[in-house]
Amino acid sequence: MSAAAQVGQKVWTEAELEALPEDGFNHEIVNGELVMSPKNNFWHGDICMRLSTALNNFVTAHRLGVVLESSTGFWMHNRNCRAPDVSFIPKERLIRLGFRPRTRQFFPGAPDLAVETLSPNNTRAEIDERLKDFFASGTQIAWVIDPDTESVQVCHSPTQRKLIGSGGLLEGEQLLPGFQFPIADLFKGWDWE
Repeated sequence: MSAAAQVGQKVWTEAELEALPEDGFNHEIVNGELVMSPKNNFWHGDICMRLSTALNNFVTAHRLGVVLESSTGFWMHNRNCRAPDVSFIPKERLIRLGFRPRTRQFFPGAPDLAVETLSPNNTRAEIDERLKDFFASGTQIAWVIDPDTESVQVCHSPTQRKLIGSGGLLEGEQLLPGFQFPIADLFKGWDWE
């Protein structure tokens, strides 16, 4: 982006973002512009909750850091404010940055693990931009969940991606050693149906 284009961009503050009304939209800042996307559907929420519950249980049991949900704001290095569907930050990074459970500010940088569950309104270009922001700002691994194909792209950079089908596992690799989650479990029906 040119310096001339950056001059006219609004610089948003956390107070301005927090003051936005609960209007049924998710809010992010992208290139100085407020981007509003509709709330997600039931299936999207169920998928995110299944994964975040498994991650949180593992992280808590092993005292590895914190798992956060989709309303948490992350300031990217380019001043975009992103909110992944699920995220993980290791305790060493939290301690280094002085973050405590009651810290009331957005996180400076991207989570080490960023998870996005695709919605019907997501475009490939939008997901590519999100991944660029995440990896430029500290993400080590990103999981892009596709409910339509019941698969997950495991990303180690915006371009280094591996597609894993429903027979595979999500693995925590170096971030969450020992964490494994069957991809099929993201999409299965309820056991009481």
